[in-house]
Amino acid sequence: MDIFFSKFTGKRIAAMLAFLACIAMVLLPEAAILSAQKAIVLWAGSVFPSLFPFFICANFLNYLGVINRLNPAAFTFSISVMSGYPVGAKIIRDMRMRNYIGIDDAKRLISFCSTSGPTFMLGAVGIGMLGSVKAGAIISVCHYAAALLNGAIFAYRGGSISIKDIPQSAKSGSILDLLTEAILDALKSMGVILAYIVLFMFVTDLIQLTAVFSFLENIYLRIATKGIFEMTVGCSAMAYTAVSLQAKTIMCSIMVSFGGLSIIGQSLSMLSGSGISAKYFIFTKVCHALWAGLLSSLAICIFM
Repeated sequence: MDIFFSKFTGKRIAAMLAFLACIAMVLLPEAAILSAQKAIVLWAGSVFPSLFPFFICANFLNYLGVINRLNPAAFTFSISVMSGYPVGAKIIRDMRMRNYIGIDDAKRLISFCSTSGPTFMLGAVGIGMLGSVKAGAIISVCHYAAALLNGAIFAYRGGSISIKDIPQSAKSGSILDLLTEAILDALKSMGVILAYIVLFMFVTDLIQLTAVFSFLENIYLRIATKGIFEMTVGCSAMAYTAVSLQAKTIMCSIMVSFGGLSIIGQSLSMLSGSGISAKYFIFTKVCHALWAGLLSSLAICIFM
């Protein structure tokens, strides 16, 4: 039995899934094209305009050597809050690759610097999906409070996060060359994000088309399963469920803080080369989601 399972390595499983995806696209070409179109519209309409400027600025600051003169925790958390997923992960990876911080510091940072943006939680989820400003505010506040709590817990065994002393931290070249390189790097990152959005849009649409979720009788389990794949799909499904606003708020808070496999995939691609494993990162997101759900429950008892 051990020999049998040892043959199925990560690459072989990935190859098998990719092969099945190719078959699915051949058998369901219209669904594949529609999924790609929806993903590209989503990316071009909201993701690209909101993330691209932050990627350029973060890259430019990194190349100028400015980041290593700032407090890494405060800087990364602030940018992550303002921009949303997966900018925090990219900044951590950049600092790690340029040796501004060590691996332990990178692990502590990722535990609380992988957050959603306030526009998505307040506007898209709170007002757009749940129809409640108060629900959006509770989701947002509890999301960030849970992130800080998560960071405090994961940082308990370590010391304070500090930058390494690097004699030559700035990238060589003129300001215009550095800005151009920052733009090109940002475009590359946005291309990776687009690929993940297209991939998981197709997966979720395929699951919907095959009615896999219909086998799950419990409504919360069905929605949670959708949210595991893609938080926006899960939150949208929760909004149309005939349950109380309080229950919707808690569930959406959990799903947004976990992020879904699409966001996790994007973040892990940004963290490539940082030394942070997928297992560790997913564990931090599970903890973040649990704290967010707990804090949302407490906030609802007080304010709703």
